[in-house]
Amino acid sequence: MVLVAGSTGVLGFEICRRLRERGQSVRALTRASSAPERVGALRALGCELVTGDLKDRGSLDRACAGADVIISTVSAIGTAKEGDSFSATDGAGNINLVDAAVAARARQFIFISFDPNGMPDAPLVAAKRDVDEHLTRSGLAYTILHPALFMQSWLGPRLFADTVAGRATVYGGRDVRIRYVAVTDVAEVAVQCVDNPAARNAVIPFGGPEALTQREALTRFEEAFAKPFTVTEVPEDVLEARWAGATDPFSRSFAALMLGVARGAAAGRELPAEFPIRMTTVREFADGLRGR
Repeated sequence: MVLVAGSTGVLGFEICRRLRERGQSVRALTRASSAPERVGALRALGCELVTGDLKDRGSLDRACAGADVIISTVSAIGTAKEGDSFSATDGAGNINLVDAAVAARARQFIFISFDPNGMPDAPLVAAKRDVDEHLTRSGLAYTILHPALFMQSWLGPRLFADTVAGRATVYGGRDVRIRYVAVTDVAEVAVQCVDNPAARNAVIPFGGPEALTQREALTRFEEAFAKPFTVTEVPEDVLEARWAGATDPFSRSFAALMLGVARGAAAGRELPAEFPIRMTTVREFADGLRGR
């Protein structure tokens, strides 16, 4: 039995889907406030549903009971509800889940995190680092995944390319290379980690199949959409000022991520050969947006 926390999110749901395709028994951890349509879709996949909350240790003990593998994709970054925060959800909540997994004697815990090295200090960065460290000390067989920047977020219209308006934003002026990675490929890596000796007690940084500068990624979009994009470059000193001046945890965390991108943090590495995946290119991602 594989327990998936964060199962109603895009990444968590894709992990559940791929596990079920492989015939795995999947228990999906949902919250009482989860969208009914997402819960219904998990049920349609054949997942066992369990309601819990990462802030409620008792509910996590019940969720982990009998689970062999726990996978957590939980983060407040895009799905925060009342009472959520990076410290309570990404940090303490995931630590509660690790401790529940220890008590349940699970044989593996897979945590989707990100590489905090090079990231400016922020609540989200601290939370991910705390969970990484707690998990490695827990006594569980652990797998910590450090994927590079997700295409769906960092090449999407909010942060990078508005394909309708033909506008794009570039962070900083350095020609750092980033292995942008598709959410579906991250899900596949997570699924291939289950009971994989190459993933045992391992921290695995990885990214997509090509290392591109932000402007090279933009060229792929211009080719896919057959038009030039107007580029706004946000200088690194402006990003640094935003980060230094941010007063709330969410603003400071987002500002830290943008500054980290400008400096080349979370750029990813080539995926180890033990995980045979045909990964999505930036051009394929852009072509998919054009086809919508």
